[in-house]
Amino acid sequence: MAQPDLFAPTMHPPMAPEGRTGPRFWFRRLAVFKDPQTIIRDVSLKPGLNIIWTPDMSSSGNRALAHGSGKTTFCRLLRACLGEPAYATDPQRSRIMARLPNGVIAAEVLIDGACWVIVRPLGFLGGEFAVRAESIEEAIARGRLDGDQTFIDPVLIDTFFPTIAGVTPPEVSHDQVWDVLRAWLTRDQECRLADILAWRSSQTQTRSRAQVLGETAKLTMVRLALRALDAEERAAAGRERDLVAAVEDERRRQAYQQQRYADGLKAVRLELGVGDEVGFDDTIDQKGLVSLAERALADAMRTDLPKPPDVSSIFGRLNALNEERGVFIAKQQKFENETRFKRDEAGRYRSEATLGEIDITQGRIRVCPVCRVSIDEVRAKGCGISLEACDLSALKVAIAEKQKRAAELDAEANSAEQAAKGVEAQIQQLGPRRQALEAEAKAADTASRTAQVAAKEVQDRIYRSRRILDDARSLRAAEAAAKPTPPGTAALEAVRAQLESGRSRARAAIRTLEERYQGIMAAWLPDGVEGTIKLDGHGLKVDAEFSGRGEVSTAALDSLKIVAFDLAALHMAIEEKADLPAFLIHDSPREADLDGQLYARLFSLVHQWEKEVEIPCFQYIVTTTTAPPPELQGDNHIRLRMSSTPAEMRLFGMDI
Repeated sequence: MAQPDLFAPTMHPPMAPEGRTGPRFWFRRLAVFKDPQTIIRDVSLKPGLNIIWTPDMSSSGNRALAHGSGKTTFCRLLRACLGEPAYATDPQRSRIMARLPNGVIAAEVLIDGACWVIVRPLGFLGGEFAVRAESIEEAIARGRLDGDQTFIDPVLIDTFFPTIAGVTPPEVSHDQVWDVLRAWLTRDQECRLADILAWRSSQTQTRSRAQVLGETAKLTMVRLALRALDAEERAAAGRERDLVAAVEDERRRQAYQQQRYADGLKAVRLELGVGDEVGFDDTIDQKGLVSLAERALADAMRTDLPKPPDVSSIFGRLNALNEERGVFIAKQQKFENETRFKRDEAGRYRSEATLGEIDITQGRIRVCPVCRVSIDEVRAKGCGISLEACDLSALKVAIAEKQKRAAELDAEANSAEQAAKGVEAQIQQLGPRRQALEAEAKAADTASRTAQVAAKEVQDRIYRSRRILDDARSLRAAEAAAKPTPPGTAALEAVRAQLESGRSRARAAIRTLEERYQGIMAAWLPDGVEGTIKLDGHGLKVDAEFSGRGEVSTAALDSLKIVAFDLAALHMAIEEKADLPAFLIHDSPREADLDGQLYARLFSLVHQWEKEVEIPCFQYIVTTTTAPPPELQGDNHIRLRMSSTPAEMRLFGMDI
């Protein structure tokens, strides 16, 4: 007869602290309303085991599918009442809103004996609230009031996580503590229980913080909740992050400096026209980079700068010539003006003389200069205008004087015209000189620009040579001063030693979790299966091994390990050895190839926990298509039975 293994793990039902007469946190009721006055579904829940069952064909005896009845939606409605932003995917939400535009979900949640009612609309956004009330009906009749809480998160954080909320990783704010841990306690069915940290799938569009949280942050939250992470290790982890960041910054800085050094050395060699074989210092065979750069600078500084022509003297002579030409042009203008004036005056005198002209030589007198009447007529008839006789002699003298003055002005105008032509000739004589000076100035300007370009090229060459010399000297100094820096530092090694010490202390809490896990595995699985939980620098690992075969991994066994891990955490929460509410939801935890009898033992195991006490101090809600054991198929444990057909048997009692 084989001797019993005295050290074999055994499962002991969890024992709540003395004086605890029920769970600190549990759902008492979930109701779905078509509108605030019309209830569609009313589900009462209880402490302990709660089964939501949609029988498969083997259990129901009909051809109704076990899928599509609303099991996952039921779980998501519970989560929504616990503050999860979205209760369905966007397409599902649109369909529900179309069928139930005034629909409401409401839940009664008991926290340390106080009833909180959470009300959320199924249709249009807004209007959700959480309030202390005795029943759902009372809260709906009261309605939302100013000052009501939107969600229950702050109450749960203050009740269960006051110590955790102050020490979360940077990625998790105070207000997100329950959002993250809620994801662990109510895993997405879409995650398929693939990993202990696989809580939320992107397919479910929950908008939970846990959906985008990194593995390290989630592991930290799990360890905090299991009391497996103390202040000293947290401080060491913070210092490690800082030191790792500093070391990484130093590594990047060194890489940058090395790249700059390589690029600078390549540029110096390229400028000096030498290959990689030439070093900084002189050798017997060849000059080094520094000497070559010094010689290049000396050669550049010895370069003669071209002397630009004296452009200013050329422009001075050109200005003087232009001034002289301007004097001539002014003089010419003066003579031309004088010519025009005198010719105009001569014309005026000549016109006046012609006006009273008396042609005596021909014996003909044209008109009287006063009255413009023919002289012959005046003599024959007498002047009817003038009272005095015309003085023809005086008129003749006056005409002669005007004609004389006109002749004198013509002569003077001719003289001024000749003078203007003479000045014009002088101006013409200045033209060739002016053209020559302008050509000389243009050539001088071109030569000056050329000299400036050449001077700049020389200056640039000197600048480049000086810069290359400075770069060569700096690179040589950098090469001499460069010392390889080890990737780690003494401080980082010391901090990592503290971290390992912290993990060693945490292993006491992990050992407690492991004992619960091993006991659950021993009660659940056949003989010869051992479970282990390990915490190291790579994370938290949950294993199951068959004696003599080592670790075995299948989809069914892997999911079973995750369920056992969650139950072990629930066990610790019941005993209040973890900072978690003793609450857990598993949505269809059976994988396809998990043995039916083995799966049924899950229900029996949890049922055993509640049999040990009058009122269980936990709540476990599980959905299933596989039939529970016969003794658990009564109304006390089957809190809701659904079917995909007919539509009235679905969660919403209709097609959605």
